[in-house]
Amino acid sequence: MNIKKIAGGLLFLSIVGSAMAEEAYPPETQIVSHKTRAEVIEELKQARANGEIINNDLYPVEVQHKSTATRQAVIEELKQARQHGGADVNGGA
Repeated sequence: MNIKKIAGGLLFLSIVGSAMAEEAYPPETQIVSHKTRAEVIEELKQARANGEIINNDLYPVEVQHKSTATRQAVIEELKQARQHGGADVNGGA
């Protein structure tokens, strides 16, 4: 009796598994390009020149901006902000 149940269960699983395997995932979609190869290559060259593409598939690195203020100017600005009740540098902790 148990062998019949096991065999029936295996048969059921194999039928369900084969039915599920017929559909491709994800569904294949046709890609249509509206640009020529030359246009794409030109856009790629421009993106590389702008620093938007660094090396193949790597994301662009965030540009570090240089400060125009001197260290002394920043310290003075912090002192003035503290005197006027601003510049909570510890986040209120």
